Amino acid sequence: MHLVLALDGSPSSTQARDLVASRPWPDGTSVILVAAYDIPATWFSEGTVGAGDWLADAEAAMRREAEGSLASMATPLQGHGWVIERRAAQGRAASVILAVADEVNADLIVVGSRGHGQIASMLLGSVSAEVADQARQSVLVARGSAVSRLLVATDGSECATIIPDMLAEWASLRGLPAVALSVAPVDSPAFKLIVTLYTLGNEPAELQLDALQALHHRYATEMAGRLSEHGIPAEAEVRLGDAAHEIIAAASARQADLVVTGSRCLHGLDRWLLGSVVRNVLLHTQASVLITRRQRTPPGGRAGSCRGRSRGRPPRPRAARRRS
Repeated sequence: MHLVLALDGSPSSTQARDLVASRPWPDGTSVILVAAYDIPATWFSEGTVGAGDWLADAEAAMRREAEGSLASMATPLQGHGWVIERRAAQGRAASVILAVADEVNADLIVVGSRGHGQIASMLLGSVSAEVADQARQSVLVARGSAVSRLLVATDGSECATIIPDMLAEWASLRGLPAVALSVAPVDSPAFKLIVTLYTLGNEPAELQLDALQALHHRYATEMAGRLSEHGIPAEAEVRLGDAAHEIIAAASARQADLVVTGSRCLHGLDRWLLGSVVRNVLLHTQASVLITRRQRTPPGGRAGSCRGRSRGRPPRPRAARRRS
C-alpha cells in the first residue's frame, strides 16, 4: 500500500500524522511524507543584481528547512514495519501533494484540516479542499489524531459499494464499530409534491415514498452486512431528509469520529470532482472524513480511478525524493 501524508508543521498536519501512526496499516506499507515550500513572486523582481544566485540560495535554504521538518515529524511513524520516505518540493502545496500521489500511484492521501477551536475546526483549509476535490486517489481529511467509531454513508451507487472491499484491503480500520447510514429524502415537502405530480394518480405517492424508504433500508443493511463480513462490526440506520445534513447529524449523534463516503463517479471533465453531498459533509462535519475512490488500470498501464483523467488538467511538479 502507498500512503501519501502531507505535513507542513501545523497542528492539523500533526493530527493527520498521529492518526496515521495510530492505525495498523499492512506491513510494508510505503508512507511518503510530503512538504511543499513556495518562493514568493515578489522575489522574482527584474533588475536585481545577482538575483539568480540569491534566489538559488534562498530556495536551497527553504528546501533544507522543509526536509528538516519532515525528518523531525517522521519519528512517530518509525518502528511500525512501514517504509518511510520523505519528499520536499518547491511549488503550490496542493499541486505538490497531488503530483507525488500520482507519481507513486498512491492508494490514499492524508491531509490535515485547518482548525483551532470548535468553530474553526469545522472550516476546511484551501489546500485540503483542493486535494480532496481534485485527487484521483482516496483522501482522508483528518480532524483528530485517532479513530474509534465509523459512520459509513451509502446511497447504493458504485462508488459507495466499493467501500467495504477497500477498507478490507487496507485493514487499518478492522475491529472498529460502524454505522452504515443511508438517507432517504422522503420527508421533504418539495419531494412529496414532485412524486405526487409525477405519478398522476397511477400509484399513490405514499407507496412511492414507502418504496424509496425501503430501498434505502436495503442499501444500509447491505452495507452493514458487508462491513461486518470484513471485520468492521456495523449496524444499519436509515434517516429521512437532506443527505448531507443527516450524515452530519448522525455522525454527531453516534459520536463517530470518521465519516466514510464515496465520491461521485462521473465521466468527462467532472470525473474527479466531489458531489455536493460529499463537499457539504467535508466542510461542516467535525469528524475526520475519508473519501474513497477506486483506482483502476486503464489502457497503457497507468493507474487511474473511477474518475479518470481530465485532458485540461495542468501538469504537476515532480518532487525531490529522500528515503529515511
